[in-house]
Amino acid sequence: MKSLIAVPFAVLMVMSSQVSAACLYITDSFSGIVSGGLENTAYGPFTITSANGCSNANIEARVSALGVGSPPETFIERQEGSSWHRVTFGISGNASYNGPFGTYRVRVKNGADLPKAYSGTTRFGR
Repeated sequence: MKSLIAVPFAVLMVMSSQVSAACLYITDSFSGIVSGGLENTAYGPFTITSANGCSNANIEARVSALGVGSPPETFIERQEGSSWHRVTFGISGNASYNGPFGTYRVRVKNGADLPKAYSGTTRFGR
């Protein structure tokens, strides 16, 4: 009788000892200068897969202006075949995206006439 009570507890102990995989996040810093009226790639390309327990692509990009003025517009683009497609639109130096696995890059655009220096971070599951 006592052994029948011990079986459910043993099963619970084995089940609780299994650790489920959590999505591992990477945060990278970058900096650069974007010329007036142009855009360029600030970070990437980088590929997000399910290999480390992520259920989808989750990207956060934060860009600040170095010096005076506002940060450049910040965008996230996804590679589809040989083309890049914008999946977010810039709002004051911040962009975030949650979508399918794939290859991505962070772009910045300077709408002003003079060059802008910037620094930023990108955080994504990998």
